[in-house]
Amino acid sequence: MTPTNIELLKVWFIFSFSLGCWTCLNLLLSRRGDRTVKNTILVFIILLLAPPLNAYINLVSTQPIDWLEILRQKLTWCYGPIMLAIVQHILLRPINRIIFTTQFFPFVFFILHDLLRLNIISTPIMIFLLFTQVFCYLAYAAYLLKTQRTRLLKITQQFKNTTYYWLIYLIASLSLVMAIDLVVFTQVLLGTLPPFTMLAAIASLVAIFVNTIALFSIYQPEVFFHEVSPQEEIQPEVKPHLRSIELSPEAAKQLDEQLQELVKNHKPHLEEDISLPKLASLLGVTSHQLSELLNIHKNTSFYDFLNDLRYQESLNFLSANESELTIADIAYRSGFNNRNSFYKVFKEKTGLTPTQYKKMSN
Repeated sequence: MTPTNIELLKVWFIFSFSLGCWTCLNLLLSRRGDRTVKNTILVFIILLLAPPLNAYINLVSTQPIDWLEILRQKLTWCYGPIMLAIVQHILLRPINRIIFTTQFFPFVFFILHDLLRLNIISTPIMIFLLFTQVFCYLAYAAYLLKTQRTRLLKITQQFKNTTYYWLIYLIASLSLVMAIDLVVFTQVLLGTLPPFTMLAAIASLVAIFVNTIALFSIYQPEVFFHEVSPQEEIQPEVKPHLRSIELSPEAAKQLDEQLQELVKNHKPHLEEDISLPKLASLLGVTSHQLSELLNIHKNTSFYDFLNDLRYQESLNFLSANESELTIADIAYRSGFNNRNSFYKVFKEKTGLTPTQYKKMSN
């Protein structure tokens, strides 16, 4: 390798490492975005600092840092847990911190295994275990995303530029990194390891991409925002023609109490595929009976009932404790079909836009 190429590689690795540090600083200092999401991304980016830093040190020094080299080699063990956490964030599923932390046990174990030179597990067995872990995480993440396909379509079509939209790109980058690492480990078994500088350059390129996506997830530049046209908005459903009155006042009161209990405990209005028949089945009644309850006894429609629940949900997120969430993120987490629908309902309820309300509340 010529001296010029070496110097260019040094610049490339320094740039990748510096951008990662700057991104970490932004994640720590910025008040925008979901705090738990930012912490997950922060862990990912901190780990991605290892390859460019290690590559730079190997170029400028004849004495490599053992622990940094081992850390770089074992990073693949932690990509699966991070990917699963990001998928759960996108699907708005709670993450158990204890379970999330314990998933990093193999990562820590194999670092200590090499640092202490325990030689308990041979390289072929370690690679086999790594392949198994990676495929299990990829398969489970793919299963979760497939079962929530409608939610993903909702994000990509109606909630572009939200935090959750950009997380999809992080999942793609994680999948790519895991695939590259598996190819490298396969070549290790075959005795044909690719050049170190090439691997380090690819790792730095991935790190730069991840840092860029992380910054987009925080600041969400409006140039990427997809404004929903009026034709795309879901129109209020027409009140169904009721064949007859089936519910007595006492029965309607009891069903209403069941409905309120269901809303409190399960929040069906946050489900992307909620419908009148599905809500009725959750209550154990017919669609006709639920329509009667909403239209006659509560003087509302199913559409307005859902939007009112979503509006109340958004008020919780717009409170001082959730002020770091963007309006687009609040609209998605409250269950609205798109940001325009959120603005429309909120303006009808309060006479203010969500942004104006948020400013007045702070």
